[in-house]
Amino acid sequence: MHKIKDFFQKWLFKFAGSASYILFKDQLYSKNPISVKNDRVHYARRWSLLPIDLEVENLEGEEFYLLIIHTDNIAHFFHDVFFPFYLEWRKNKKRVCVSIKGNTFQREFLESIIDPKDLIFLDYDKAYAFSKLVVTPEGRDLKIYPNFQEICREIKTICFAKHSISEIRNKNLIYGRNELSRKNLLNIDQAFLKANHIDQVFLSKLSFKDYLQTLANAQTFTYMVGAGVFNLLFLSDDVKVLEINPYRNNSWAQMFGLSTLCDFNVVISNNLEHSTAAAQDELILDSHVNFDERIAAEITKLISSHN
Repeated sequence: MHKIKDFFQKWLFKFAGSASYILFKDQLYSKNPISVKNDRVHYARRWSLLPIDLEVENLEGEEFYLLIIHTDNIAHFFHDVFFPFYLEWRKNKKRVCVSIKGNTFQREFLESIIDPKDLIFLDYDKAYAFSKLVVTPEGRDLKIYPNFQEICREIKTICFAKHSISEIRNKNLIYGRNELSRKNLLNIDQAFLKANHIDQVFLSKLSFKDYLQTLANAQTFTYMVGAGVFNLLFLSDDVKVLEINPYRNNSWAQMFGLSTLCDFNVVISNNLEHSTAAAQDELILDSHVNFDERIAAEITKLISSHN
């Protein structure tokens, strides 16, 4: 029964009503072709339209940006969707319709960059009608933009200013992703951390403001490779960073540009344990890493080089 209702509803969005665009979940029904590549917006053509009233929320009469972010991966959020959007939005600011499935951290980030009154957060399960929309392209590699470092620093400055946070960089931080299911740094030697004045942090548990305050205090930052590449956005040129990779160097920071925002270093470990969580990449690249003497030595070297 649900499938029949869903089919009929989608059929109506293609053939009924007068709106130029209808958005339902991640499906955009449009009279006009979408001229940019954005795989998160699933495009369907609206044909000759029948005079049938549809159950939609009417947002016609104004041109909006459309921002669809249906991922909890903060790196995909930033590289793929937000950064290309932000480059266009900062040149020609309009209100933004956002679908993020209720992700609080993403919402707090967006509200730090864009005035909340200019953000309209959409209900994923509701249909919306528009007369004008701007769909921005997706990206991945920040290095294709000549001024990407300047723009990243601009984003950081806006966020810190919004929350009245100053950079006082006097702490050594380690983030082992231990609250997550994949790519954890296991068996971290707490005595080693204490002896070297290193604070272990659990970044994904923090509000966006507390997250910013934590990273604003980092003078060195050790972390497990993964979506935490986003964390580098809120560091600075002189922060010493050590990224731990299982098996081989698979650093998104180096591939896509954020490594240039700090003093970046990589250590590769084969002291691994497989994760029981579903792999998102090659299985071995999603492995946990055991904290050992080699990693301890690299962290010691990182802290010494800063001092």
